[in-house]
Parts: sequence; structure tokens; C-alpha cells
Amino acid sequence: MATIRHLYTSSNLLRRLGYSALLIGLAQLGMAQSSNVWPLQPGIYFPQAPLPGKWRKSVGVVFTTTPPELTEEIRVSVPAIDFNLQRGLSKNFYLTGRFQTQFVQSNIGVGFRWVKPFTNRLFMSAGYDITGWLGALQIKDVFSSQAFGVETFPNVSVGYKLTRDLRFTFRTEAIIDLYYRSQVGSLAVVYNRREVNGVAFTFMLEQPFYHQRHVSVGIRGAYSNFNWQLWSLFDTFDRNLFYPQLIFGFIL
Repeated sequence: MATIRHLYTSSNLLRRLGYSALLIGLAQLGMAQSSNVWPLQPGIYFPQAPLPGKWRKSVGVVFTTTPPELTEEIRVSVPAIDFNLQRGLSKNFYLTGRFQTQFVQSNIGVGFRWVKPFTNRLFMSAGYDITGWLGALQIKDVFSSQAFGVETFPNVSVGYKLTRDLRFTFRTEAIIDLYYRSQVGSLAVVYNRREVNGVAFTFMLEQPFYHQRHVSVGIRGAYSNFNWQLWSLFDTFDRNLFYPQLIFGFIL
């Protein structure tokens, strides 16, 4: 009986040791996987800083569809050329710049992002952008109007790497007006009060396209009282409207 009990005890001990070794192996494998740093991929919207001293840039287009409240059954969607530029200052901090133009109206902005990586897949950033826009429509001896404004966008982004190459980003931002001036002929209207104009939400996917090139594809929905691209309509609505945008960019 003592021998049988010894064999049973030994077998049970070996089984337990085997389970323990398996658990230790799995734990070490998980730690090894979690400690592997995935390579830095080009991305304009994903909240991951460029290497310190390095530039990151993209060129693309943004389609903004007019809300039916302004243009009724006619849905106008004029593309704006979209340039983005980023400069890494440290592992967690970088500067941003953006220029959009439809030739008769343009928008230029600068800002910064502070990034916090939580895992190899999950990243988060907080940022602040300030932009100035300018538009002018002039028809000699018939029509002359200009407008200028300044807006700011405090924002938060959450990014998740679905695979090593495919990254998803969700950004939410507040739209705050700082200054507005429009003029038609000799009649000018000026607002310089600081007020919340609306909010915007962006969903972006970034992935390789061909060779070493990557693309950004996504949508942005702004729910706001004013949109700089439609200043020439001089709308009289005093309420927020929905402005959907389709965004596409080549990361250079």
C-alpha cells in the first residue's frame, strides 16, 4: 500500500509539475509577445508620435457634403485639397500642421499631440489645434465678399492596432470659435466672442496601400452651428447642423 500510495503521490506530483511548467511557459510566451514592440508605421491620425526629429506628411482630399437645411434638394460636395505635416519632438510629443484649400477659400492650422501608449496595440493622445480660414468671392462690378475666422479644436484620440499594419483611430474634438469677420461690399459683420460652435467625431483606418506607401481613409461628422467651407451661403440658421466628411489621404 505504501508503494502504491507513493506511486500515486509521485504521479500526482509530476502532473502538477507538468501543469505548472505549462502555465509558466504560457505566461513567459505571453510576456514575450507583450514585450515585443511592433514597428512604427506611418500614420497621420493614429495617436503615435513620429521619431524625434523626423517628419511625417500626407496629401489627399476631403469631401464635405452640404446639409439639406442649407441647400435643400441640392447636395453639394466640393473636394478640398488636404495637406498634413507632423514633426516628432520626443517619444510622446509631436507638432502638427494642416492646410486645406478649395482655391477660393483656404484653412491653415497648427497644433500639438501628447501621446500615451498603453500596450502594443492601444494608444491615446490629447491635442490642441488652432486654425485660421479665409475666403473671398469677387465678381467685378457685381459681387464682392470676403470672410475670415479663427477656430480652435481641443481633441482626444484613441487608436487601436487591429493587426501589425491595420490601425483604427477614433477622435473626438470640440469646435470653439474665437473670431469671425465677413464683409459684403461696405457692410461688415464681426464676432470676437469665444463660444463652443459644436463637436466632431472622426473614424479612420490607416494601412499599407502599395510598396511602402500607406493611406488614411475615414469619415468625420461635425455637428456645429457654422462650417468655414460654407461661409459664402451666409446661412441664418441659429442651430447646429450635421456636416459629413469623407477623408482620403496618401501618407508620403
